[in-house]
Amino acid sequence: MWRNIIFICVGILALILINEFLQGILRQKDRQIIFKQAQKRAKELKRPLLVYGDPYYGKGSRFYNMFMDGYGCGDETVDLTGSPECKNGVKSDMLKHLKTKKSNSQVIFVSCVLEYLDDIEEVFKEMIRVAGGVENIFVVTVSELTLAAYLYQEDNYGAKNLIYAPPKFKDLTYKKL
Repeated sequence: MWRNIIFICVGILALILINEFLQGILRQKDRQIIFKQAQKRAKELKRPLLVYGDPYYGKGSRFYNMFMDGYGCGDETVDLTGSPECKNGVKSDMLKHLKTKKSNSQVIFVSCVLEYLDDIEEVFKEMIRVAGGVENIFVVTVSELTLAAYLYQEDNYGAKNLIYAPPKFKDLTYKKL
C-alpha cells in the first residue's frame, strides 16, 4: 500500500514538474512572438521600443534561454538589474522610469515584471500614457496554470498579481493573489 502511495505522489510531482517546464517553454515562445510584434509596431510608428524586464538575467530567462531564445533588448531596456548585456540598459524601478517618459512616445514590451509590482494600477496608467493606448503595449506574463504564478516571489516586491494584458487580452487587467 505504501508503495502505491509513494508511486502516486512521485507521479503527481513528475506531472507538476513537466507542466511547469512546458508552460515555461510556451512563455518563452510567447516572448519571441510578442517581442517581434512589439518591434514591428515600434517600426511602423517610428517610435522607440521600451523593454521592461532583463532578457538575459531574469530567473526564468536564464533557465529557458538555454533551450530557446526569448526576446532581445529594446532601444532602452529597463530592469532592477540594469540589463548589463543590453547596450541601452537602465537600472530603475518601472514606475519611476515610466514617469520620466513623454506621453504617447514609446511602444512598450514587458516580460514577467508586472506580476510582482505593488503599485500595479499606477503602473498601468503610466504605461497607457507613455504608449498612447493599450494597442502599443505588449506584455508576456506568467500563466495562472503554473505553480510559478503562485509560489515565485521577486525579492524586491511583495505583491503577486495575475496579469491579463495585450496582445492576448484586449485591456490591461489584473487579479491579486
